[in-house]
Amino acid sequence: MKKRIFSVICFLSLIFLTAIVHGQGFNRPGLDNNRPGRPVMAGDRITVSEAKNLPKDSWVVISGNIVNTLPGGKYYTFRDSSGEITVEIEPKVWRGLSVEPSDRVVIGGEIEVSRGQVSIEVKTISGSGRMNARRGQAVTITQPVSVNEVKNLPHDSWVIITGNIVSSLPPPNDYMFRDSSGEIIIDIGPKEWRGLSVSETDRVEISGEVKIGKAQVPIKIKVHAIRKI
Repeated sequence: MKKRIFSVICFLSLIFLTAIVHGQGFNRPGLDNNRPGRPVMAGDRITVSEAKNLPKDSWVVISGNIVNTLPGGKYYTFRDSSGEITVEIEPKVWRGLSVEPSDRVVIGGEIEVSRGQVSIEVKTISGSGRMNARRGQAVTITQPVSVNEVKNLPHDSWVIITGNIVSSLPPPNDYMFRDSSGEIIIDIGPKEWRGLSVSETDRVEISGEVKIGKAQVPIKIKVHAIRKI
């Protein structure tokens, strides 16, 4: 009798835990708070001066000029009216864009802090420079597009889409995203949540890179920023 009671308790506990995990899903990472030192999502454009006061891994969007190149091949000095900051731009992030110091650009990226020095790891850049994109080369889309349009873009293209996260999937960082045109798998790592908690009813905007993989998952989006709208 005791064995049967114990088995029933275990079974009910498993159901309860499963329900919690399922219910949390994409709610799991979020606390929707701004504890000191916690990364934040700066959805609107801010200044260099403001960016320097944000915690590591915070997401920022700033506009200004890239005024010179620094040693290392991927480091640059970025300037706006409030000051200067070092930015790191990997070759693939340029996506065919070529700029001069006089060209105004908008960059989006994550705050990095090393030995007290603040910099930005750039994930997207757009502006008034020259586009030298070749056929099939990744592009940067700075206005929201539909899921259906995303599926026709090259690997590593930068996109913004709006809609709802409707379920969590295996592996742990994968979720199903839906808008009026269809569904797509998105990959949101723990740090990208930046304290945000969302449910199926919350409309969100996500920004990230198109990833074209194997036949089982032909296309997904690696999310770098997510916010409620």
